[in-house]
Amino acid sequence: MLSSIHCLRSLALGRAVGASLLAIAIACNLADSRRARGDVPANPPQEKTAAADFKIDARKTLEYLASDELEGRGVGTAGLDKAADRIAEDFHKLGLEPVRGFSDYFQPFKMTTAVLPDPKTSLSAGDAEYKMGKDFIPLSFSGEGSFDGNVVFVGYGIESKKFDYDDYAGLDVKGKIVLAMRFEPHNEKGTSRFVKEDWSEEAHLIHKAQVAAKHGATALVLVNPPNFHLGEMMLMPFSRMGAEKVTLPVVQVLDGVADGWLKQAGVDKTLKHLQATIDKEGKPASIALGDVKVKGTVAIRREEKQVKNVMAMWPGSGKDADEFLVIGAHYDHLGWGGFGSLAPGTRAIHHGADDNASGTTAMLEIASQFAHGKPLDKTLVFIAFTGEEEGLIGSAYFVNHPPIPLNKIVAMLNLDMVGRVRNNIVYVGGAGTAPSFDAFLKEAAVDSPLKFKTFGRGGMGPSDHMSFGLKKVPVLFLFSGLHMDYHRPTDTADKINYQGLEDVVKYSVKLVTGLDDMPKEKYVDAADKDSMTPSMSHGGSRVTLGIVPDYSTMDDESKGVKISGTVVGSPAEKAGLQAGDTIVQWNADKVDSLQQLTNFLGAGKPGDKVKLSVKRADKKIELEATLAERK
Repeated sequence: MLSSIHCLRSLALGRAVGASLLAIAIACNLADSRRARGDVPANPPQEKTAAADFKIDARKTLEYLASDELEGRGVGTAGLDKAADRIAEDFHKLGLEPVRGFSDYFQPFKMTTAVLPDPKTSLSAGDAEYKMGKDFIPLSFSGEGSFDGNVVFVGYGIESKKFDYDDYAGLDVKGKIVLAMRFEPHNEKGTSRFVKEDWSEEAHLIHKAQVAAKHGATALVLVNPPNFHLGEMMLMPFSRMGAEKVTLPVVQVLDGVADGWLKQAGVDKTLKHLQATIDKEGKPASIALGDVKVKGTVAIRREEKQVKNVMAMWPGSGKDADEFLVIGAHYDHLGWGGFGSLAPGTRAIHHGADDNASGTTAMLEIASQFAHGKPLDKTLVFIAFTGEEEGLIGSAYFVNHPPIPLNKIVAMLNLDMVGRVRNNIVYVGGAGTAPSFDAFLKEAAVDSPLKFKTFGRGGMGPSDHMSFGLKKVPVLFLFSGLHMDYHRPTDTADKINYQGLEDVVKYSVKLVTGLDDMPKEKYVDAADKDSMTPSMSHGGSRVTLGIVPDYSTMDDESKGVKISGTVVGSPAEKAGLQAGDTIVQWNADKVDSLQQLTNFLGAGKPGDKVKLSVKRADKKIELEATLAERK
């Protein structure tokens, strides 16, 4: 599962972590035994070849995916390619067809695996030469090239009819460089004036860059608004995640650099004062900065690797055969650790048995059961996504380059971390995204030993279903809960509850069979406000407490949020929180649910001191935690 540090939109920069993708044709071959990459017939037989003696062995499949041989299935590695070949081989043996228009089971594309600033990157204003990494940084989604021109301060760089706010009104920025603050107009509490929770889509940094480019600007310079965000770090200039790229250069400067430009232009207000004016009145305060000229160059080195989703279909035979039910799971993980690992400083194979060899295995088992039966009315599409841990890259590529019409997808079922079923509890997300889902979920649960609990009724969340939800495709998400082995080398196959996994498969088969009778329904947007996690700040700072919730004890959320542990070096650990503690109060507010606790975090800033009331055994203790920036 995508780490909460990405939540989305990842989550720190919204879709700013989506890769700049290029489709490339690939031909790979398979044989009936496990072989090296490049061994699948380019044109698999069209007749159904599922043999009665070939079925998915859950334990062997999962153990292979989580084995040392596959080295944690890191993006761009030989281990991930071996996993893809194994999944394709199983699809072939089951007699599943390639998705229409494809000669094999792969949807290949290139993914950016590292974004690095080139030393040629520079920024200056008159005689002032700024140092990269100290005074300014290029952003990973920046366009490349040189720029030279006058500067125009455009407030928050927002143009929005929805919120009746336009920083560009009456301005001519064509051929000029725009200086814009991050976030969006704040209220007196330091949160958004536009929306009640988190930040609106207008705070999305890529969106700001697109608006600047639309108005003809040659570059966008971002700066932290000093009120409410003083002392926050600049954004990281690069990452190993794929990044969507915009057309114009984008850099971020320190607020002192921006104040220097304002002073040079003769503006009698500092950035702090200009922000306060905009925030108080809710109106723009844009201004051309006279003869202030800035020039610079952004040069970025992007390292790309070829990756692939693995897809197959079981054609329907009824009147709705041109409609689709998608069953998906991501097959990548963290490789040897590093970015996203919750074992910082440890170089070791992160096996990813639960995350997400379990979901991939479950998806293959579901495919196996249908392949040994009669076709349904609708066409089933099975997908193993890549790049989920990097920001839902594979599923985002699929929905942005759909090999099947998105408007023909009736529902998408996502299985992510379904291998650690405890107390027979499985969490269901997305049930509110289609009007009929509740009835089908209830019907499928008849005679199941599993107990189902709602884990957000909306379609947003840190896994591949969100890519479909963003395209207004109704989604369902099955999840067995977090644990202390999550994103650590200790997430190994011997800890999987195989009986629980089989129960999830049986339930999923009944669910999909039921959904085969479901008509195409409109996505319920209103459900998204009750998603697994909120869309943690599109353009704003994100903070972490560093707890691992104990999902198996959330029968009565009114009693607070019980935790199963803390992240090493996190604010929670430093504050003294321990496994088994239940957080019942956040400052003066009662904590009734995990969603509420997440909302409190979404409104926090790095450095905020939070008083926590915690129940430990039969005692109530008071602790203080200092929130940290989520890296």
